[in-house]
Amino acid sequence: MKRIIYVSLFLLLLIVPFQVEGEELTERVIITFEGEVDEALLKEHTTEIHHIFDELSAASVTIPSQKKEELLEKQNVLRLDPDSVVKTSSQISDWGYVKVNAPLSKKWGWTGEGIKVGVIDTGIRTNHPDLKVAGGVSFVEGSDSYSDDMGHGTHVAGIIGAQDNSIGVVGVAPEADIYAIKALDSKGEGNISDIIAAIDWAMERKMDIINLSVTSPQGSYLLSQTLQKAYNQDIIIVAASGNSLTPLTGSQDVLFPARYPTVIGVGSINRNNQKSSFAYYGESLELVAPGEKILSTYSGYIDGVYKDYTYADGTSMASPFVAGIAALYKQAYPEFTNAQIRTLMQQSAVDLGIKGKDNSYGYGLVQPPFEVKGEAFVSSFPDIKNSAWYAKEIEFLYENDIITGYPDGSFVPQNPVTRAEAVTMIGKAMDLPGELSKTVFSDVPENNFASGYIKSATDAKLVGGFPDDTFKPKSPITRADVAVILKRAYGYQADYSKLFTDVMSEKYYFESVHSILTAGITNGYPDGTFKPAESISRAEFAVFLARALDESYRIIEEK
Repeated sequence: MKRIIYVSLFLLLLIVPFQVEGEELTERVIITFEGEVDEALLKEHTTEIHHIFDELSAASVTIPSQKKEELLEKQNVLRLDPDSVVKTSSQISDWGYVKVNAPLSKKWGWTGEGIKVGVIDTGIRTNHPDLKVAGGVSFVEGSDSYSDDMGHGTHVAGIIGAQDNSIGVVGVAPEADIYAIKALDSKGEGNISDIIAAIDWAMERKMDIINLSVTSPQGSYLLSQTLQKAYNQDIIIVAASGNSLTPLTGSQDVLFPARYPTVIGVGSINRNNQKSSFAYYGESLELVAPGEKILSTYSGYIDGVYKDYTYADGTSMASPFVAGIAALYKQAYPEFTNAQIRTLMQQSAVDLGIKGKDNSYGYGLVQPPFEVKGEAFVSSFPDIKNSAWYAKEIEFLYENDIITGYPDGSFVPQNPVTRAEAVTMIGKAMDLPGELSKTVFSDVPENNFASGYIKSATDAKLVGGFPDDTFKPKSPITRADVAVILKRAYGYQADYSKLFTDVMSEKYYFESVHSILTAGITNGYPDGTFKPAESISRAEFAVFLARALDESYRIIEEK
């Protein structure tokens, strides 16, 4: 019988194989294959198979320690990594709800309604009177139930979604759909592969947000790849920065998975907006939230008494505050990508510590969506919610006869803008002649709806065609080309104090892209990119154009 002892040291878990006399020393690892998972090899060389990830060409297994080198020599084995232990970041020990301005978000109608939040943790107590669990799954070996065996996951779930009723506490997003994804056992421990399986399940069930109040001192290739896959699926990923039993000084960075760029790493503060002494910090820290003496739902015995509620400390408690706030943003701006929501959360955070983003507080204390500025209005398009992030800009352009919808009255904000549509809208905005006209392009006949604006814009040297004398009017226009047209139309200048990492100086659009950045037309993506080759949606184009026409819509930043 193999035995593995998990040793906790300052909340950093070390895996210490313990060998019983006469038994083989074993290790739990993740094998990544070149191509398909070789199940025959697994059966031959492992003592136990825990998870197989077919889409990721990997498997979590236990192997005899002496087999490591032999496996690495196999031609189809790409790499072999430790299947490290991860652990909850809570120290059991409510002002937090007020500190993040949740009462205001409730007043404005943001409750998380319709948003799916996956809590990857110790499970959630399914019969708690103050919680409503939408569903779940267990990846803990020997446990088919996703109900909580420890209490940690229930505490986390309450911070996010405790019901707004007459009992107990209330969560930041009380109407969100909370899912219990059990990956940690009754001791709050699990393996990296259990977390990977949990994230996989969340992707399959199309979660909007996942909360990871778990930490590990070391990363994992497969975990990073899985998180990237989830991020590419537009999931907002939030994780605790990690705790230490002794005050930290000169911390290198937050723990994993919070350290990955796809994850919003969350640190803890106290009532006085000061960084908690136990909280890990560093350059990967993105936001902070309350994490000391937080009252929430619970499931378990404390001092011999079964508790429905208790107080707890830790970055485990801070992370779900941010996950709950993210649910409010997702409700308020349903068409926003995860990257765009991250940008909004960064911009609306209360700056703490050194001015601007810093290693102790990130962008600052997380805050909910703010009330839509200006007088209330009703969108002219039935498929645009009044609260949508682009609604007022679209309405502005519609009222000025610059944009129209489709024949059925819809706007379809997520559709890409074609080159012909873009030139037409900019032509209208600039009062260019739009009567149907002959053009110099072989694929733009006189009867094309945009022929007049294409001719006018060509004559004004705002646009050009392709080397084959075509204009490609039905092709989606790229973000880079929109920047070029806006610069030519409005004469913006770039100061180059900030540069996008994916806009190279040798590109024809380099100056144009940075000129609209300087003008406050765009701020790019949270990772510092502009994505110049991507097509632009009707909603994004409307926002760009409205900002070009009316400075009140622009992004204003302190220099």
